Amino acid sequence: MSGAYGTTSGTESRGSRPLIDTLMVFSLPAEIEALREEAPYRQGDRNSATLAKEIDFRVLLSVLRSGAALDKQDGDARASLQLLEGTAVIIVEGSEAQLDEGDVAVIDAGRPWTFRATTDCALVLTLAWPREKAGV
Repeated sequence: MSGAYGTTSGTESRGSRPLIDTLMVFSLPAEIEALREEAPYRQGDRNSATLAKEIDFRVLLSVLRSGAALDKQDGDARASLQLLEGTAVIIVEGSEAQLDEGDVAVIDAGRPWTFRATTDCALVLTLAWPREKAGV
């Protein structure tokens, strides 16, 4: 079953694949290693891959160097951030929380947030929009 978005564009080191399917399984350690070997991470402070994407739903895997931030993310979406490696802080409406490896933060819709890596880290970011906000 293919979704509205079809397939990823792929990169030199990653082939294209469906953005949504009946069942999708990922080896996160292998995906993290691959992201860290690509130029955006080797030459910069972050790299990401979209693992799944549909009109009202996204799952992204990101690797960030210490000090890198994901700023002012879409406040219309509910978000979960699962820290797989490293440490970070999450700031929501002026409240700050420390995240350690294995922690997950859940942020309600309508709350813009900022994620900042305090050490090199890897995280899974899941975004879910209400159907009416997703344009469905």
